[in-house]
Amino acid sequence: MKKIISFTDYYWPGYKAGGTIRAFMNQVEYLKNDFEFFIVTRNTDYTETTPYPDIIPDQWNNISPNVNVFYVSAANHKLGLFNRLIKERNYGIVYIHLLFGFWYSILPLILAKMHNFDRIIVVAHGVLGQGALGVKSGRKRFFLSLMKAVGFYKGTIFHSVIGHETIDIRQHIGMNVQIAEARELPRKFANPPVRKPKIAGKLTLLTVARISPEKNQLYALEILSQCRNHQIQYDIIGPVYDENYWNRCKTLIDAMPSNIGVTYRGSVNSDKILEELQNYDVMLLPTTGENFGHTILESFMAGCPVIISDRTPWRNLESMGIGCDISLDTPNQFKEAIDYFASLGNEEFNIFSGRAYDFAQSYIANPEMLSENINLFNL
Repeated sequence: MKKIISFTDYYWPGYKAGGTIRAFMNQVEYLKNDFEFFIVTRNTDYTETTPYPDIIPDQWNNISPNVNVFYVSAANHKLGLFNRLIKERNYGIVYIHLLFGFWYSILPLILAKMHNFDRIIVVAHGVLGQGALGVKSGRKRFFLSLMKAVGFYKGTIFHSVIGHETIDIRQHIGMNVQIAEARELPRKFANPPVRKPKIAGKLTLLTVARISPEKNQLYALEILSQCRNHQIQYDIIGPVYDENYWNRCKTLIDAMPSNIGVTYRGSVNSDKILEELQNYDVMLLPTTGENFGHTILESFMAGCPVIISDRTPWRNLESMGIGCDISLDTPNQFKEAIDYFASLGNEEFNIFSGRAYDFAQSYIANPEMLSENINLFNL
């Protein structure tokens, strides 16, 4: 069985880093019968300093068949340790997550090249998209320009999850870079959702994402402040990534009209998100860019239609009757979509909900996604 050593800042039981963790966890769950994974990660969750309970730091933990995790403590982030880990077994593949971090992105790539690994794969997880690069863009673009100039990624394979990410990789890494396309694997399908009745004139909305400019919660709040015709409850789940941005959000929350309620619920374990979504009518995500968007698919799995931007792979939703994908240049269309769903009674809304669930079921049943991911490590 081929052995894969992977470096990622955060992994199970972490969940606060959002889609990056979820995507890799799903991939491992599907592929662990075909490959043996050795995952090197921090022993703390995103934005946390308290180590995970019930794990043993600084040694291999076998967390499930063919899945081994080395949780590095803060004091043990040392060159010698990472060098030992990458060469201690006959690994067939080095699989590196993200581009901008030192310990789990840049250093592993340097070490993999030093030890002449034949197959080094980097997965960008959407960080090369326009929305992601817009945050701290100066430093990121300087880094990418420097790496491109020195040929840092020469001989590296980039894992692209969808066509537009391939375009981003070629633009920022180089036209001749080797790319393997494999779509992100979804969470394994759950039972049909159990949903509460929808009441006409009322709407419950949920956003699940880290609080940061690229996820656009402030934009969502600005739209909601203009909705005056219905009773709307808007809940936000996710860690605060940008305190200044969140303070701007809180100022707007405090000024909301009386018909709009807003609740910040903090972080929720990703294993509970599907269950949470069943308690809401619509998922709202005016994101500036997603290379996949796991919470969008999980919304469909929960029978929850979505109102999202047109900067994700999930497009033409209105024609399928499962939601709306709207340009960020037309905020009034977001408002109209919110008002429309708020006006629906239970019978009308259940048509949308049923279509969303059926769409998720059909999407997940596609065997090509699994084949693409197996081929990613077998080429």
